[in-house]
Amino acid sequence: ATRGCLPVILQDGALVEWEEQLPLKEYAIRVPMWMAHKTPDILQAFIQTGRAANMSAALDCVWRLHWWRRPEGRAFEMTMCELKRRLLAKQHGVEVKIKLDIQGCRVSCGDPLEWWQINGPDDQAVVV
Repeated sequence: ATRGCLPVILQDGALVEWEEQLPLKEYAIRVPMWMAHKTPDILQAFIQTGRAANMSAALDCVWRLHWWRRPEGRAFEMTMCELKRRLLAKQHGVEVKIKLDIQGCRVSCGDPLEWWQINGPDDQAVVV
């Protein structure tokens, strides 16, 4: 689905969608604007160290969380997950985090016993 491409973010001082909720550094490369001219060298370093291959494998799972169009996209479910996380945090008065299991390609919205498959059926998230 990602065809071997990795997102490269050339943007200072702004967060991209889900950057506070998901480990973006696991599947995207952020290059500060002042280093934009070194982007080819930076990308080459990621390729040579094998990090690009690991990031590509992670992206094979998580790209759906950034994609709105159905049947593959899960951005709506991710939005609902964030709302659930906020509700749980408010109800319990503690910080609640979204957890991402890249190996299992699943997400928990704050309830440690409830996970949903990112690549599950297109009509609903599957609780595991």
